[in-house]
Amino acid sequence: MPSAADENSFVLSMIFNLKSITMKKLIYLAVMLVSISAAAATPPEISEKVLKAFKETFANAEEVTWKEMDNSCQANFKVSEVQVRAVYDNEGNLLETVRYYGEKNLPPNILARMKKKYAGKEIFGVTEISSESEISYNITLKDEKNWYTVKADPYGNTQQVDKFRRADKE
Repeated sequence: MPSAADENSFVLSMIFNLKSITMKKLIYLAVMLVSISAAAATPPEISEKVLKAFKETFANAEEVTWKEMDNSCQANFKVSEVQVRAVYDNEGNLLETVRYYGEKNLPPNILARMKKKYAGKEIFGVTEISSESEISYNITLKDEKNWYTVKADPYGNTQQVDKFRRADKE
C-alpha cells in the first residue's frame, strides 16, 4: 500500500506535468501569433520601376497602400478627396485606374446630360474606370423610390443598366 508521501509526490508530479504541458501550449501559441502578425505586417515588395512610375503619375497621392497580385500590383490611395485604385504590371506600366467620387468631379458634358435626362434624381456616386482602350463612368442615382445605375462614355452617351427599389423607403 503506497504511503501518503508517495501519493502526495504523485499528485505533485501530475500537477507539474499539467502545468508544463499548458505552458508549452501557451508558448507555442504565442510564437504562432507573433509569426502570423509579422507575416501580415510585412509590406508587399513593389519593384522600383512600379514605384517610380507611380510617383511620376500620382505625385500628390496620400494614404497609399499596396497590394501584390500574380502579375501586377495595385495601389489604393487618395488624391484631392478622390479615392483611387491604380493597377500596374511588374514593368511599371499603368494598366487601369478606378476613381470614386461625387457629381462635382464628373466631366461637364456628362453632368449636363445627366441633369437633363435624369431630372429629379440625385447623383449619389461615380465610379470612373480608365484603361488604355476605354474610359467609362458608372453613375449611381437615387430618387424617393429607386436606385439607378447609368453607364456613360466620355462623349456623354448614357444608358441605364440597373434600377432597384430602395429598401430604406418601404
